[in-house]
Amino acid sequence: MATTQATVSGPLGHSKKGIPSPVLGILIFVVGELMFFSALVSTRIVIKASAGIFAPPQNVKLPVLTTGFNTIVLLLSGIFMAAAGFKHGSERSKSLFAMAIATGVFFLGVQGYEWFNLLHYGMTMTSSVFGATFYLLIGCHALHVILAVLTMLWFYRLYSKDKFGPDGMLALQIYWSFVVLIWPVLYSLVYF
Repeated sequence: MATTQATVSGPLGHSKKGIPSPVLGILIFVVGELMFFSALVSTRIVIKASAGIFAPPQNVKLPVLTTGFNTIVLLLSGIFMAAAGFKHGSERSKSLFAMAIATGVFFLGVQGYEWFNLLHYGMTMTSSVFGATFYLLIGCHALHVILAVLTMLWFYRLYSKDKFGPDGMLALQIYWSFVVLIWPVLYSLVYF
């Protein structure tokens, strides 16, 4: 007699095997964001290649070392976030999640301070093509970090109440990893 294997079905008869919906959704979103940043980076490369002088205004020096340190802080935040998912639901995981948020907020604070100083010294979007591409690239990344940190804060609240599952955590980790890992590319492209 032949044996058959039953397939467990979820709502609407879909099989429970495969990629969880939050993970699939964020993967599709990240691919779109990767194309967006690729377009911005390509634009900067083309503009830089065709511009005669492509540098910050004379009295402006980019904070390369400070931003380098800040890059390490952001990478550390990504490590904290990745580690938070390994022991989902534990107190250690909750602490690592909080540290990922705190280091993300620190990164934003330092970037904001740097922007304030650069604007004060005269580098604006209208001061030069360099300034325009600088703020476009770095500003788009900053917007992604702000949205990610706000999302992390919201989900941390849910996580603290045991209302944030491992699929949602994995989706958040994927997005934060994208935001963290695209930064060194932008940093090396814009600051050097």
